[in-house]
This record gives sequence, C-alpha cells and structure tokens, in this order.
Amino acid sequence: MASSVILLPGGPAHAAPVVPTKAAASAPRPTDFGLHAMGYGTAIKGGQIPLASGATGFAHITCTTLAGLNRSNGVANVDLPGLGTIDALTTKVATIKKGKVVTATSEHKLAGITLLQTALGSLSLGAVSSSAKVWHDASGFHSQVDTQIAGIVLTLPGQDPQVIAIPTLGKPIEIPGLLRITLGETKEVKKEHSIFARAQALLIEILPTNTRVKIALSRARMTDGVVNSIMSGYAAGLKGKVLNTGDSSLLTIGRTPSKDLPCEGTGGVVKQTHTVGLNIPAALNVGAANAAVYGVQWGRRRAKAWSQASIAHVSIADGAIEIDGIQARANVKRVPGKLVRNTRGTKTLTITVNGEPQSLPPLGTIEIPGVVKIQEGVTTMVRGGIEVIALQVTLLDGTGAVIDLGVARAQVKKAIR
Repeated sequence: MASSVILLPGGPAHAAPVVPTKAAASAPRPTDFGLHAMGYGTAIKGGQIPLASGATGFAHITCTTLAGLNRSNGVANVDLPGLGTIDALTTKVATIKKGKVVTATSEHKLAGITLLQTALGSLSLGAVSSSAKVWHDASGFHSQVDTQIAGIVLTLPGQDPQVIAIPTLGKPIEIPGLLRITLGETKEVKKEHSIFARAQALLIEILPTNTRVKIALSRARMTDGVVNSIMSGYAAGLKGKVLNTGDSSLLTIGRTPSKDLPCEGTGGVVKQTHTVGLNIPAALNVGAANAAVYGVQWGRRRAKAWSQASIAHVSIADGAIEIDGIQARANVKRVPGKLVRNTRGTKTLTITVNGEPQSLPPLGTIEIPGVVKIQEGVTTMVRGGIEVIALQVTLLDGTGAVIDLGVARAQVKKAIR
C-alpha cells in the first residue's frame, strides 16, 4: 500500500535544535519475528567514485525479535556541500506488538530545504516526510509506504516567490546542466517469509559532479525465518578516506562493494556481489573486488555464519604501494553453551612498497617512516561475533588517509523468544 501527497509550501521553518534521544518505552516483549527499522535525513554519494557522507539524523533498530523498542535522532541544520541547506530533521523508528499484531515502523520528517541560493535566485522546498511500515497479523504480512513533499518555490531577484508545479511523483524535475530532482520513490517487497518497505522522499542528483543526495529515507523489514538466532554483519571490499588532489581535502569512500548478512541468514546459500574496479586518480586504484555472506540455522540452538571480502589487486599513491591477493573472512558458529569465532581464511599474498617486496613480521605491522603503515588482520571482538580488516593502510604523508582493504563482520546472537 503506497500513498504520496503534495502539499503547498508554508512559511519559513527554522526549528530549534533537535537533540538525539532514545525514546521512552515500556519493557520489550519477545515476538516470533526478526524485526528491523532504520531511517535518516540525508546521505551523499559520489557518482563514478563511491565517495560518501555519513547519514545525518540516523536512527536504527538492528535485527531483533523484541517489540517495544523505540529510537529517535535529529539535527537542527544540515549543510549539503555545493548544494544548499536543510532545516531541522528528525527520524523515529520502533518495533511494536499489540495483541497478535507485530509491527516495525520508520518515519522521517524535515522542516525545509534550500537547494540553491545564488545571485540568480533561490530554489527551495517546504516540509518533507517519509514513512515505511511493515506488520504481521492473522492474515499474514502487510506493508505501507508514504511520502509527503511540499511544493517547490523559485525566487528570482526582485520578484515574488513562484510555486513551481510538481510533475507525477517518481518522475524527475531537471534544471539542465545543474540538478535533477526525483520525488517520492517507494518500494515494497512481499515474500513467503518476509516483508520489506522503503520510502525515499527526495533524490537530488548534482549533474556536474554526478553526486547523488538521498533525502528523508525510511525503511522497515520483518521475517518469520528466525529459527533460533539473529544474524548480522557484512562484507566489504574496501572503505576509508583518501586525499582529494583537487583541493587537498579528505574524501570518504563508502563500503565498496558491500553485502549485508540478513537477520535470518541466507538459508545456507552464498549471497555475493562484486565490482570490476575503482580508480581515484593519484590516490587509489582497485582491481576486481568481491563481497559474500552466508548464514544458516537449524534445530533449537545451532547456527553458523560467515562473511568474506576479497580484492585481486590494489595500487595506492600512484603505484608507490602495490598489494595482491587480499582476503578478509569472519567465521561464527553457535552451538549449545558455546560460541566459536575466528578469522581463518584472512590473508594477503604480496605487498610491495616503492618497488621493494615486504614481508609482514609476526606482529603483523609494516611501517616505513614518512611513507606508510600497514597492519594485517586488525580484529575486533563484537557481541556474538567478530570483525576483521585484512589490511589497514595508513599513509604517513600528513594527509591522515586511512584505507581498510577487505572488511568482514559476522554476528550470531541468540534470539529472545
């Protein structure tokens, strides 16, 4: 079930600061479902290069079997580099149980957006919101998505503001050579054992830089495929920060490629994705990369999962550092009374710095003063699992660039029923 509403723009909306909170809630109650809800205000991603910003106003309930959980988050103002500003935004997510009806829900609201503000005029939008809801009752799984977007207002120098007619939702508005704006993108997927809903109020594409800005996203999912454990984790070829040679700033690279481990696992089937390559001039060149996850659970208390990321070849800093055969693997197995977790399968074949082959010492760290520090198998124990970075590369040239090559995380936690 989907609905979209276009509202007339109201007056200026400048809200007081919104303080991130964890909403008050009654005692959590167990359910027979795996529940997940998340939302955020903005997220920025580059085009050909997977540069990314952190999600603003991010609120998240990770995979859980508990109802009665509430989370909220918000910020007063957000600057969109090279684009404009967003007024106060808030995100709320929750899991709910009323009688035999179990629900996961996410909603996001923001007060207003100024997309352009130049000597030639300004382009702005009023209030924007999105919501996604999934639930299960006596008749099965259901979903509902909704987006509400105020009219677009164009203000030219010396003229009164003009309300611009908005075309059909899901169809883009384009300012040639500058912006493309897509309104009201929604998705609902119902399967035999799960339901998914997603609503995104706005997608803004900055055409000269091929940058995509997602605004007001809400997402919810639930599954009855949880047998005895809830799983989570991911595999990613790489992530980190590299130097932008154009203005000497640090650019954030999001997880590329990335594959998430579903709440219920994968049913004993390997799920994977890959990229053929990535090039950031003078900073990073990556060959074929793969991300894969696996999870299965059986009986009353047995489950296992793994995630694995691999990269064939990486060249850093214009070929000063060459690395081949990178692989990260996180393994977790839960049996009655015992949790086994390790990083077996994590390895790197060869490392060359300035033409000289390097051998990793027993402590797993190479450091060439003023050039680079390379750490192998950076491992973190997490609740119910483990995370490993096959190689963490820190450039010691004063830029602060840190690149994680091969990242794997897997968790298997007991489901509360």
